[in-house]
Amino acid sequence: MTAGSATTSPAGTGTGRGVLHRWWFPITGFLTLLFGSSTVNVLFNVLGAPMAAELGWERGVVTNGLSVQTVLIGVSIVVLGFLVDRFGPRIPSVPMVVAFGGGLMLMSAVPDNQAVFFALCVLIGAGAGAVNPVAHSTVVSAWFQDRRGIALGVLMAGMGACGVLMPFLANWVLGLAGWRVAFLVIGALCTVVPASVYLFVTRMPAEHERERQAARSAGRVAGDSLWTIARSTRQFWLLSVAIFLVSSATFGLMAQVVPMTTDKGIAQTTAVTVLSAVSFSSLIARLIVGTLLDRFPARLVGALIFVLTAVGVCLLILSTQVTLLVVGAALVGLGLGAEGDVAAYMVSRYFPKHSYGRVLGFVYFLYAMGSAFGIFLLGRVYAATGSYAAGAVPLIVMVGISIACLLVMGSYRYTLDHREIGAPGSTP
Repeated sequence: MTAGSATTSPAGTGTGRGVLHRWWFPITGFLTLLFGSSTVNVLFNVLGAPMAAELGWERGVVTNGLSVQTVLIGVSIVVLGFLVDRFGPRIPSVPMVVAFGGGLMLMSAVPDNQAVFFALCVLIGAGAGAVNPVAHSTVVSAWFQDRRGIALGVLMAGMGACGVLMPFLANWVLGLAGWRVAFLVIGALCTVVPASVYLFVTRMPAEHERERQAARSAGRVAGDSLWTIARSTRQFWLLSVAIFLVSSATFGLMAQVVPMTTDKGIAQTTAVTVLSAVSFSSLIARLIVGTLLDRFPARLVGALIFVLTAVGVCLLILSTQVTLLVVGAALVGLGLGAEGDVAAYMVSRYFPKHSYGRVLGFVYFLYAMGSAFGIFLLGRVYAATGSYAAGAVPLIVMVGISIACLLVMGSYRYTLDHREIGAPGSTP
């Protein structure tokens, strides 16, 4: 099927005209995530020091700003999930993208006023939900029945690519023109690219839109409410707990890789290489895991990946050999890249299609909060013991509980064509 052909059904069978080839949805979603919320972490890390030096601030001011926007990202993800289920992906996402990218551009003109700085952090975080995977995952899951796993993998690879490529772009612009121009240029890219994707490409299948509009005309929202799902579906809490705990372990470690490695007497440049192994592995993992999800039950795929993640945790924290540290970092990166793919796919197979946005939004909110908790936990372990070694036990326990949660989720509840298994007309 050519790029100019189209589909009128989520299966993407090639019948009908009027919309882009379905593979444009994960590919252009990749571009949104390439300039997504992970950009903020990169910019604050690369540009934070020269920014604080010019404005006469302590480095902790910039770090606190990053914490503020991280909390707001979690809130905006939940809000966007509800809005996507009610209004579709385009209407709520475009203004949120403008807030996100506009906040980054305004950061280029921030004065020596910390209140203004924190206000911009709030604006950036409030809009960041639209440059996270929720809206695009909803679209991709609706369009793909066959090959849904690899389609989500292509989409999610944008987050890994951002972590790999954005530091080089930020550092290059910093060297050419300073931190203010870097915020301005990258902020403009973070506005124009995602907004263009939402305006000109992103859309749901026609049948999905008809059902959503019919529900709105009747004065309700299509699908089950989040409260109904939380009360009646055990898989909701099992998946939520699994993603929270494994994100605590993986992100907690990723944030401490460099000091953890240098504390063992290893050179700073080698420590950065170990950190790069995490980012590169997470990028590759999204494509590998997406392929596996199309062939094997997601709960088994996730459990296997998280077992490897637990091995990586042990190696990264306890080993002193560079080779083993790189292997451990790669295994942790595998879990880091897999958890988002697994969550996005499992939500499409355990919950109603018109509840996808709000359920995934809540799960990704816990994903963000788990990241913050993991960083806090390892920080407290180091403060109490003067070493990261004691953190191996709680992190491995958390990954173990995540594995158990996935294994007891049971068989899928919905088919690939979004019908409840056992309902009339459903296909295996």
